[in-house]
Amino acid sequence: MKIELCKFGFSNNGQLWYPKPHSVICSEHFVGNKRSNDSNSPSYIPSLFPEVYKKKQVNIKQLSDRYIRTSNRQDKKLKMMINDDKSSEVEIIEPLQCESLNCVSNVGIQVMFDFNNTNPFKFECEFNKLNNDVGTQANIPLLNNISKISNTKDIACGPDVSCLNMNSFLGYSITNESQLKDLTSTTFKVFNLLLSFISDSCYSAVSKENRLMIFLIKIKLVSKTKHFIFWPNKKSILDTLPRAFKQNYPNCRCIIDCTEIKTEQPSTVEQRVNMYSRYKNAYTVKTLVAITPSGLISFLSKCYGGRASDTFITNDYGFLSKLEKGDEVLADKGFPGTKVSCENKNSILIMPPFLHNGRFSEKEVVETYNIASVRIHIERVFAKLKTLGILNKITIDLLPQVDDIMHICCVLINLQNPIIKD
Repeated sequence: MKIELCKFGFSNNGQLWYPKPHSVICSEHFVGNKRSNDSNSPSYIPSLFPEVYKKKQVNIKQLSDRYIRTSNRQDKKLKMMINDDKSSEVEIIEPLQCESLNCVSNVGIQVMFDFNNTNPFKFECEFNKLNNDVGTQANIPLLNNISKISNTKDIACGPDVSCLNMNSFLGYSITNESQLKDLTSTTFKVFNLLLSFISDSCYSAVSKENRLMIFLIKIKLVSKTKHFIFWPNKKSILDTLPRAFKQNYPNCRCIIDCTEIKTEQPSTVEQRVNMYSRYKNAYTVKTLVAITPSGLISFLSKCYGGRASDTFITNDYGFLSKLEKGDEVLADKGFPGTKVSCENKNSILIMPPFLHNGRFSEKEVVETYNIASVRIHIERVFAKLKTLGILNKITIDLLPQVDDIMHICCVLINLQNPIIKD
């Protein structure tokens, strides 16, 4: 069967043509007007087509002209750079050329520096004939300048902020064992024993003594800062209640919510199942945080796997035991199973209303707005937490210490300026 096409790849009606199982190609498209079954033959595949479908030939003159124009532009830029260099006060010394190896040349150098002291000083120049080495040496007396500096006094007012000018860790200065115990709760004997297990590192500018000191202080820091996250009494909450809460939620005790921190993929299947969060589509750890109306973190649970629900963490870690009669707790819609437990404690869990019948009523819209306007403060606390780099993603080796990491991060947030300035 022979098919004749006006345009290769298009049918007679101008539509894109697709070959069918019984379609064949004209023998005129093969070399020798006949197809060969030998794969090495030039007639094995069709190769003869009209000139209009062939690749255009390269225009050699056009390429040459383009290359010349590009070269001329580069030469102009180079000349402009050379002219700019000539305008600066830099003297270029041409290399010395000698007709023979025994030539002699005189080379001079000039050095200028400021010296305000009236005492004389020595400036010597040495020449070694054996290897033609030339050296200079200056002996400048600086004892008088040092003595004058030691007699000066620094006068400043306000708090000492000299530590803010440090660009790196300068190390600890321990003079007696009591100072070491205050910082690390260890003696010199124990410290030296632990120091023997640490190898020198070429990747850190901090000495291994200071690295061990930092590590021991971090361990002690967790236990010493346990009271930095505490549950204030009801009177303190009411006395510091911000103005935004007084009208609609005068008995608000706290705002609760759970936050998730992404982690690396766990090694075991059981950990992957417990830590995978469908909400984040990643492996996470989840913790319950409660803040006072003034923005202080007052409760922190241990970290659970990302699979755990907000209601389960709230009931499991004992948050409800902190509540008293008449307390109002603000939360989002993720705590529906906690409402009954709060009512058993004679407390009130306030959540935004759920959607019914396809739309909110006017009362529900106002209620949602009032809750969101004050509950937003816990989201601001979470935003400050996420600015700490260690919480960007927890590595596998840090998972056993994730509770201590979250505790220290929340302590650092509590030590910052309050989020509400009312």
